[in-house]
Amino acid sequence: MKIFLVEDDILLNEAITSTFSSLGYEVTSFDDGKKAFENIDKAYDLFMIDINLPNVNGIELVKQIKKVYSEANVFIMSADIDIQTILKAYDIGCIDYIKKPFDVREIIAKIKHTLKIPLGNIKFKNCSQSFYNRDKKVIVYEKKEIRLTAKELLLIDILLKNANHIVSNDQIEDYVWGESFKNGHVRQLVAKIRRKIPCHIIENHNSNGYTINTL
Repeated sequence: MKIFLVEDDILLNEAITSTFSSLGYEVTSFDDGKKAFENIDKAYDLFMIDINLPNVNGIELVKQIKKVYSEANVFIMSADIDIQTILKAYDIGCIDYIKKPFDVREIIAKIKHTLKIPLGNIKFKNCSQSFYNRDKKVIVYEKKEIRLTAKELLLIDILLKNANHIVSNDQIEDYVWGESFKNGHVRQLVAKIRRKIPCHIIENHNSNGYTINTL
């Protein structure tokens, strides 16, 4: 899932970004309304917009988002509890108005129940029939759950944490077996996972390491 976040409170921006990144999702964040306005793209599953932003306020920003992508899912976040502001936010197309202060877990719950987007699912770019369910810690291939061993899960975890980037053999060995273990077993572990899953979700980059590419 791709999230477009605009929040000028740096600490809150970082907290939201960190939380969703840890769940395996791609977050593009801005702390300025004008910068966000210049980078509006409809290729996002969720737009999270603060109202009181520098240069271009959140209400105007949401109007522009809706012009570019009328079906955009928009959450507005604000400390403004004036009913007229809230009504205006819904009038311009937001699907939820989140009052500050809030717990980030509230947003996660709203995404699950309002948008019906399963936060536990990560789609693989190279295998349309398969995805990873983070909640259950299983790979699903053609609707069948494929169970992984503890070390296989650790390998998948570090690759997903660095999705679309090469993870070196040393990094994988440190993460899966510990810093004191250097035995070159990464290739064998990858081979075991590939035997379980018909399509190769893990790419080999010669001696440089491995990647998992996600959507």
